[in-house]
Amino acid sequence: MSISSTSRIWRLVAILAIFALIAAACGSDTTEETDAPAATTAPADEPADEPMDEPADEPADEPMDDPADEPSGDPFTYRLGMTSDLTTTNYLGYLCGGDSTVYNSYVLGPAHLGLFSVDLPSLAVVPSLAEGMPASPVEEGGSWTITQPLKQGVMWSDGVEFTSADVVFTWNAVRDGGLGADCIAPYPHTEESSPRLLSLEALDDYTVKYTFDARPGLGTWPHNVGASGFVLSENFWGPIVEEALGSEDPAAIIYGADGTGEPSIGSLKFDSWEEGAFVVNTANSDYSFSGQQTTVYDDGTIEIDGEQFYGSGGGNIVTSYNDGPYASQVTYSVYTDQSAAMLALINGEIDYWINPLGVSPGLRGQGLEAGNLSVAVNATNGMRYLAFNLRKSPGSYLEFRQAVAYMIDKEFLTQNVLQGVAFPMYVMVPEGNQKWFNNEFADEVKSTYQGLSSEERLAAAMDLLVAAGWTWDVDPFFDADLGEIIPGEGITDPAGVKVPEIEILAPPASYDPLRATASLWIEGWLEQLGVPARANPTDFNTIVAKIWPGVGEEITFDMYILGWSLGNPALPTFHEAFWHSRYFAEDNDGNNSTGFANAEFDAAADAVLAAETEEDAYDKIWEAEAILAEQLPYVVLFDTPITEFFSNELTFPFTQTLSGLQFGQGFAGLVQK
Repeated sequence: MSISSTSRIWRLVAILAIFALIAAACGSDTTEETDAPAATTAPADEPADEPMDEPADEPADEPMDDPADEPSGDPFTYRLGMTSDLTTTNYLGYLCGGDSTVYNSYVLGPAHLGLFSVDLPSLAVVPSLAEGMPASPVEEGGSWTITQPLKQGVMWSDGVEFTSADVVFTWNAVRDGGLGADCIAPYPHTEESSPRLLSLEALDDYTVKYTFDARPGLGTWPHNVGASGFVLSENFWGPIVEEALGSEDPAAIIYGADGTGEPSIGSLKFDSWEEGAFVVNTANSDYSFSGQQTTVYDDGTIEIDGEQFYGSGGGNIVTSYNDGPYASQVTYSVYTDQSAAMLALINGEIDYWINPLGVSPGLRGQGLEAGNLSVAVNATNGMRYLAFNLRKSPGSYLEFRQAVAYMIDKEFLTQNVLQGVAFPMYVMVPEGNQKWFNNEFADEVKSTYQGLSSEERLAAAMDLLVAAGWTWDVDPFFDADLGEIIPGEGITDPAGVKVPEIEILAPPASYDPLRATASLWIEGWLEQLGVPARANPTDFNTIVAKIWPGVGEEITFDMYILGWSLGNPALPTFHEAFWHSRYFAEDNDGNNSTGFANAEFDAAADAVLAAETEEDAYDKIWEAEAILAEQLPYVVLFDTPITEFFSNELTFPFTQTLSGLQFGQGFAGLVQK
């Protein structure tokens, strides 16, 4: 038996096994009773779009009539489950040092605030640590400055008052420490930054002054520097940074520091971590915004403690709530896989299973049958994708990436293989973010691929590869009598290098059966082209470590399948963060894992940040999308709506919000019981 046929048989067995797992779970009318799962690690990672049609899946947001159902207001423990563990307790290690997993954000995020935040569910920028709305840029002698007042009387959990000194200290730590990744966008200090932040001064205890080398557009201010920013406690981080700056590698010292004792300025503070088992956060009793009332109206008006932002002050109330925290403690138990987490939720061991994927289709029936759970279904701000390594063959060849895109039949994958639980995507901006989605362009890209037969897909891929100088020992071809593609053998790139076995890293079926299945089909489509390929189901944190091995380390992956939650939906700036050449993973742990470098794209991404109106930003976003649709550092694959279950003893101020409860870190500071 040939290696090729052996591989196809193995893949068929694997696909059938995963398909049986999904189908059996989807069709199950009963919940299997087993012992309570042990709390140990595993993986998980991403969300999606379009609400479901079934009435049973629709959440109820109606007020409760029975006083007995009202929240007690008494302190309680909010119990969350996760299917992947922390990788660090250090907030800067998470944000800037290569430990950028969504689970780190769930646990470490609630202790931190920026000058502004993006309100949920309205997606509008509102003040947080800043006093009032974002100040306007002013030209001063060839530079551009922003003078922003800060709130007074805001306290860190160690009893020290927040002042402008903390903001300036954070800027100095990021710049002088050479911190990378997601520290650069809120504090754009590098020579490649556009615009570049030249200085940040404290004019007094409650006023800061930013100076840029060019006018900052909306993408920079207020969205990146303001709403996506963060502030550190100088009282805690000062000694750590001082020691680090005296070393040969300041960033490594900063990322390696123990973050356990870091004071909080948010609703929760980190308490403890039992690796592989659980994490504990406790309520920040010094939280300065506790009791703050927020009211959102359907005309766009937002009122915060009676102060009006946006809108005309009318319309129906969408939601109104007072900030907490109401829970005295928040626990995050780590489970081995999705089934274990769902069982814990049904059995009442946890109140909410937090993950960026939501509950997989195979487990939803169990949740709907459970009498103790409520459900929320939301469109999402995310995508699942196939990434190439452009640093080496074959991913470095444009025609190869384009040929792979032709071979992947997304409609067949999502509708036939994945049974319609996912929908295909052709552009990076999700349809769920309707304000920024371009239907016309998305349909144009879709028309290039949708509806092609296997014969047509192969012909399009072969035309690209042959014209670019690729050769085969045995050419692939479509056998009309058999109605199938006869795989090629011995594919060789234009430099005369025979393509070795290509590894496709993807999460395992226990983590995400959709991506696990997709990796097997993509393996098969690559083999039809004559590319020796092997799907490798791999733990999520292990994949992340291979993609981001550290500054200065060689990045050797071939391809991988993961997903992104796309950050700030109020103005998408993720194009710059993911694919700009200043964010190479090997240079600064940036999110450009593929090594994509394209001057035209860099200019378009910079123009998004520089845009002074939303209309201009929209146009520039879709200029960037057009380049990505041709160059294909990623082939965006699909996504799903995010379906979440939670204990019906919980009360949230709202459950209808883009990307679901998990996008608000489980609303740990707002939930009541």
